[in-house]
Amino acid sequence: MRKSLPLAMSLGFALSFSVALTAVAHEGSGDETVQAEPSSLTAGGTLVFTGSGLEPTSDRVLVLAGEGLTVEFGTVTTDAEGMFTKELTIPSHLPSGNYELRAIGDETLAATIAIAAAAGGALASPAANASDEIVVARERSSLELGAIVVLVVLTAVAGLYLVLRAERFQGHASA
Repeated sequence: MRKSLPLAMSLGFALSFSVALTAVAHEGSGDETVQAEPSSLTAGGTLVFTGSGLEPTSDRVLVLAGEGLTVEFGTVTTDAEGMFTKELTIPSHLPSGNYELRAIGDETLAATIAIAAAAGGALASPAANASDEIVVARERSSLELGAIVVLVVLTAVAGLYLVLRAERFQGHASA
């Protein structure tokens, strides 16, 4: 049992360290952008949604959110340069208001668009409830990611210390 303990501790430390490195590797370059043209239109109209600086050949889920509702437009795959272009038709039943057109992948990027109700459509937007709030993960700075890595390493070292301490205690108890 004593021979397998250092192996288990080494594997645990390696796993903790690899998780920390993965978190650092997923930090974006900061050049990721999305844009909707036109940025204001009438419900039932068409716009072009573009993205650039994204991970190459990755899938993005396209969602329109706001005014207490969500409309899914399916997925789009970025090209080899990390770009996509998609023409979208906005549903004609949407009420007037400001919406976010989101490209959801490893991170969520959004462009704000203003939609005017179509003739005969909903004129006023429904009141938003506090439960309708949408949570979007924030991007972390290099300093924050560094702090996470340090905490993971410190946790691994503390775990190693506790395991060694328990082994030493177990050795005294059996003697």
